[in-house]
Amino acid sequence: MPVRCAVCVALMLLAGSAVADAGAASGARSHGLRPDSRGSQAVVALEAPAFPARRRIRAARSYVRRRALSAFALIDTRGRLHGFAPHRRYISASVSKAMLLVAYLRQIAPRRPNAAERATLGPMITMSDNHRADAIYARVGDAGLLRVARRARMRDLTVAGYWGSVFFSAADQARFFRRLPSMVPRRSRPYARRLLSSIIPAQRWGFSRVSLQRGWRTFFKGGWRRTARGSLVHEVARFERGGQQFSLAVLTDGNPSHAYGTATLRGVAARLFGPRRQTRAARAGRSGLVNLRRFAPGLRVELVYRTRRNLTGRRLPGYCRNWALMREAAARDLARAQRRLRRRGLGLLILDAYRPVRASRALVRWALSVGRGDLVGTYIARRSRHNTGSAVDLTLVRASDGRRLRMGSGYDELGPRAHTRNARGAVLRNRLLLQRTMERFGFSGYWREWWHFEYRLSGPRPLDLPIGCNAR
Repeated sequence: MPVRCAVCVALMLLAGSAVADAGAASGARSHGLRPDSRGSQAVVALEAPAFPARRRIRAARSYVRRRALSAFALIDTRGRLHGFAPHRRYISASVSKAMLLVAYLRQIAPRRPNAAERATLGPMITMSDNHRADAIYARVGDAGLLRVARRARMRDLTVAGYWGSVFFSAADQARFFRRLPSMVPRRSRPYARRLLSSIIPAQRWGFSRVSLQRGWRTFFKGGWRRTARGSLVHEVARFERGGQQFSLAVLTDGNPSHAYGTATLRGVAARLFGPRRQTRAARAGRSGLVNLRRFAPGLRVELVYRTRRNLTGRRLPGYCRNWALMREAAARDLARAQRRLRRRGLGLLILDAYRPVRASRALVRWALSVGRGDLVGTYIARRSRHNTGSAVDLTLVRASDGRRLRMGSGYDELGPRAHTRNARGAVLRNRLLLQRTMERFGFSGYWREWWHFEYRLSGPRPLDLPIGCNAR
C-alpha cells in the first residue's frame, strides 16, 4: 500500500509539472513569445512582427478582387500563408522554368553544372528561352518536376507531358519559392540565386520594380502567354532582407492586355511593401544617380570603403549600404561592358563607384595624419570624379563563382605595382582585357591604378549624399 501511494504521488506530481509546463508554453505563444527549445528554463524571446503586415495583406486582397481573374498567395516572414483564391489553379507559362532549374540541379548533384549546361540553363531563366527549356525538360521529364513538387509540398500541381502544361496554384508557387534554397544542392545554390536575380531588364515588369527600391533582394521568375480567356501574366518571387525572407506568387488570366496583367503584379507589390522609404540615398536619384544593378542585375558589388578592409583600416563616412551608384549614362555603358564580359564567362566586381564628398575628405585627412601627404593629388584627390558619380573602381571575376582574377596587386595598393602596364604574363593580360573592355564603352583608365576608370560627362557636380544612411 505505501508503495502504491508513493507511485500515485509521483505520478500526480509529474502530471502537474507537465500541465504547468504546457500552460507556460501556451501562454508564451499567446503573447508572441517562444519557450526555450532546450525546455529546462523559462527563457523566451520576443519575435519580430511579421512582414508584410496584415493591413497591407488586406489591401492587396481587396485590390486583387477587383482585377481580372487573379489570385495571389504569400508566405510571410513567420511562415504563415495568406492570399486571395490561393488554391485556384492556372496553367503555368514560363514560371515552371524555375522548377526545371531546380529539378536539373538536383539530378546532377553533387557536382555543379558545367559550361555547356550553364549555356542552356542560363538563357532558360534569365531570358525565358523556350527551346532551352525544352532541352532541360527532355532530361528531367514529368518525374523530375513531380519530385520537386513533392519536396516543396505543392498540393495543387499536375503535369501532362510538357513543361508548359503544368497546372498549379499561387499557394503552390509561394511554397516552392519559400523552400527553394533548401531544395537546390549546396554547391549549386550561388549559381541558382544568381540566375533568379539576373532576369533581363525587358522582363522585369513586376515585383522587382517595387521590392528592390525597398531594399529587398529579389529572386523571381515570370511567365506570360495567350489563353482562351485573354492574356495570362504570372510572377513568383522570394524576397530577402536583414535575415528575413518571404515569398509571393501572383497568377492572373483573362487580362485585356499584357500591360494590364503586369500592372496587377506591381499593384499587389506596392500594397504589400508599402510606401518607399525616403532616405537621402533614395533621393539620390533626383540628383542623377542610379543603382548599377538596375541596368546590370547580375553585377557583383563589394564596396571596400563600407568595411574596415581598406587602406585606412576603418569604414569611411557616408557608406552605409552596399549600393553602387553612378550617373545613368555611365551605368548604361558599364552594363554593356558587363554583358560583353559575360560572353567570355567573366564579369565585373564593383569595389567603389559614387563616393560622397565627406568620404574623400576623410581619405585626405587619413593620408595627412599618417605622414603620407605625398599621396594627395596623385592617388588621393580632394575632389574626385567619384564624387560626381562618373568614376568607378572595379576588377574582373569569374561569372560562375565570383572568384577574382589575378591582377598582380591589391586594390588601393598605391605604388608602382598597381601601374596598369607594370606586369607580365596572365596578370598583364587580365589588366589589358579590363582596360580594353571599359574603353570600348566610353571609360578611360588611370595609368597609376589598373582598377580606376572614368566616364566623361560634362556638367555633373560633386555630391555629398550618404549611401543608404539617414544621418545628415
